[in-house]
Amino acid sequence: MQIILKEDIPCRLMFGNLYIYPNLIKMKTFICHSGGAQGADFYFQEIGKNYHVKTINYSYKTKHHHSDNKKELTQNEFLEGCKMVEKTNQTLQRFRYQRMINLLARNWFQVKNSDEIFAIGSIKKQDGLQFVKGGTGWAVQMAIDSNKSVYVFDQNEIRWYYWNFDQNEFLVYEAEPRISSYNFAGIGTRKLNLFGIQAIENLYYNSFKNRNMRILYLHGLESKLSPEKRLILEEFGEVITPDLDYFTDENCISLVYEKYKNEDFNVIIGSSMGGFAGFYLSQLMQKPSFLFNPALKERPIVQEIPNGEFQKTKITILLGAKDDVVPNEKTLSFLETYKTDSQISILFNHEMAHGVPISVFKNELSTYLRNL
Repeated sequence: MQIILKEDIPCRLMFGNLYIYPNLIKMKTFICHSGGAQGADFYFQEIGKNYHVKTINYSYKTKHHHSDNKKELTQNEFLEGCKMVEKTNQTLQRFRYQRMINLLARNWFQVKNSDEIFAIGSIKKQDGLQFVKGGTGWAVQMAIDSNKSVYVFDQNEIRWYYWNFDQNEFLVYEAEPRISSYNFAGIGTRKLNLFGIQAIENLYYNSFKNRNMRILYLHGLESKLSPEKRLILEEFGEVITPDLDYFTDENCISLVYEKYKNEDFNVIIGSSMGGFAGFYLSQLMQKPSFLFNPALKERPIVQEIPNGEFQKTKITILLGAKDDVVPNEKTLSFLETYKTDSQISILFNHEMAHGVPISVFKNELSTYLRNL
C-alpha cells in the first residue's frame, strides 16, 4: 500500500487555508463574448457549442454580420466603445483606425462583459512595447488597461502567453490555460491557422473535459446529500445517491455493490459512514474515490464488508483535524495496518471537524474532480 500524507504540499492542506479554486458553475451558463467574425471568433463559437457554451457576438451596424446570437449595440453603447478606443490608442498609437471604428467599439463590450480574455493572434515587439497585431490587439489592450486576465496564443510561435502586470509584459505561459470564469472573451485573428484552431479546441477540452461524469455519492449515518452540495456535484455531471438505511440493514454496502457494480462511474464520494462504504466499494469497483472523515476503524453499528476481489485504485481521504466523532488517530492507525495495493492520499484541514462545510466541500471537490 502506498500512503501519501500531503504535508509537503501548500499549506492549504495543513492549516485550513484552502486554496479557493475559481468558481465553477453549470456548463450551460458559461458565456463566450466575441465578435462573430470569421476565423477565431467563429471557432470559439462553434467548438464552444460542443461544451454547451453560449456565445454573444457584439455588433454595431456591421453590414455583413449575420452570425448567430448577434447583439446589436445601442447608440449610447457605441459611443461608450468609441471613448474606450481613443483611450486604448494612447498606448497603441495607431493611425487610420477611424474607418474601423464600429468594429473596434464593439471590442470594448467583449472585454467589459468578461472576466478573462483568451485571444488567438501574434505578439509583436516594437519600440520596447509588446502588443497583439491587428484588430485583436485593441481588445487585448483594453483588457490589460482594465486589469483583466489576458491569455494570448501566438499561432506563429505555437505557444500561450499571459500578461504579467508586475513586469508589464507578455510572458510564456508554461501550462495549458483553462477557462475559469463563466464570462470570458474568446477572440482572435480572422487569419486563423491549424495551430490556432487546435489551441481553441484544447482550451475548451482542458476546461470542460470533466463535466460529463457519473458520480456515486454515499451519505453518512444520519445525513443525506444536501441540495446545496448536490448542486456543486451536478456541475460535473450526473449524481447517483442511493438512500442507505445503515441502521436496519447491515448489508447496505453489499446491496450498493450488487446494484451498481456493472455501471460506469467516474468516481465515488462518501462522507463518514458513506466514507467507510466508499473505501471498500472503490476497491471492489476499481474506481477512484474521495472520502470525507471515513469511519474506517470503528462504527456505532454493524455493516458487513462485501465479498469480492479488491483491486488497485486511488483513494483520497480528507480528515478534519477537529473531528471528535471519527478521530484522526484512529483512521491513521487503521490505515497503517491495512494491506492494499491501492494508492491512498491523506489530506488534512485543521479548521474542519466531522461535518463538512459547504466551502470545504466545494473547494476540495472542485479541485479534485477537475483534475481527476
